[in-house]
Amino acid sequence: MDSAAVAKWLDTVMESSNITGALLIDFSSGLCLGARGKATESDSAYLTIAARTALDLKGVGAVAFKDSKVLLRKGQSGVLVAVFKEKDTLEEMPDEL
Repeated sequence: MDSAAVAKWLDTVMESSNITGALLIDFSSGLCLGARGKATESDSAYLTIAARTALDLKGVGAVAFKDSKVLLRKGQSGVLVAVFKEKDTLEEMPDEL
């Protein structure tokens, strides 16, 4: 995966309102591909495990973690996207996800 593209995507996500962190994870290994804001590399393992039960049949879900609502989306390429939002905001995920 292109590290420059990952960094650019993470920076773009962090510009959205009420976003406090963003994380890209290799779903099969649980390894962090990139992190910004409140999200850290060490969150990858927890969120990978949590996603196993939190994701619906379309690969979308949410969990409460680190005083945030973490929106999860698993892509067909095997990458898990985790976007940290303030817990009290219920806005939809950005279209870029």
